[in-house]
Amino acid sequence: MEAIQIMENPHKNDRRYHFSWDYVSNPIEYGCLKLFQIGRSHCKEETIIETHAHRNWFELTIATDGAGFVSTNGREIRIERGDIYLSFPGEFHGIRSDAVNPLKYDFYAFYPNEPEMVDALENIMRCCHDADQRTIRDERISFLVSNALAEIHLPTEFSQRLLEVIFMQIMFYIIQDFRELPYRSAQKGVGEHEEICYQIMNYIDTHIYSMKSLHELSDIFCYNYSYLSDLFRRVTKDSLKGYYQARRLEVAKKLIQEGELKLSQIAEMLHYSSIYTFSRSFKEKYGAAPSQFRQG
Repeated sequence: MEAIQIMENPHKNDRRYHFSWDYVSNPIEYGCLKLFQIGRSHCKEETIIETHAHRNWFELTIATDGAGFVSTNGREIRIERGDIYLSFPGEFHGIRSDAVNPLKYDFYAFYPNEPEMVDALENIMRCCHDADQRTIRDERISFLVSNALAEIHLPTEFSQRLLEVIFMQIMFYIIQDFRELPYRSAQKGVGEHEEICYQIMNYIDTHIYSMKSLHELSDIFCYNYSYLSDLFRRVTKDSLKGYYQARRLEVAKKLIQEGELKLSQIAEMLHYSSIYTFSRSFKEKYGAAPSQFRQG
């Protein structure tokens, strides 16, 4: 397994030390989950990891030393040594190191295979949709991620089985820790209808790669789709379809800027019926076709 290593990067705002195992294009299965990425970074003062679009994975950012800020959809949350921040699928994620006490962190991106674990993480997303509800502290998780890094770096004949056990332990600890958090069930000063719409937006945001139809919301929220659609329009002054389309195009724009995927891959990931439909929608919103936007 080959690691991408960057040490003493000459660019002023880049990380001083970075290594990672990147399986985004071909995630590896370890029993209860798929592993997309795992690694370690040591930042310089005021290092900025530019905002990027998370695909269909959860990610832990584990502050092993120093301090910094994790950005989630434009909202920054401060983390310091011992903090573990959980990011959700489909979010716009970035990191900024403290100017005086540079951040060192491990990261671990995954998605569960088992329905029971998917349901548990879905519940965390419903209850902890605010960025300031995502931080836990658990030395066991930090230790296990560090062990996983060491095992991947120097694999043995038992590594596959060891990693399956390690990753299962991490999953259980995440679920357990979030169940013990004193999160609030609704926003302060927000009525029932507003809270439903807020949760709908959060659900769309975090399931942008897996949603194939807005009618799925009926099963999730246990209301007739027409009722949800009318409620959303009354409360937000926007249509459900309009919000969903705008969010898909925001994600598409970020993926195009990152330049790692073909336009056809982006269209398929976001469930457009064809590259033509995707291009037409993109041009209507941004005034240029995706191919022109990438070239620009």
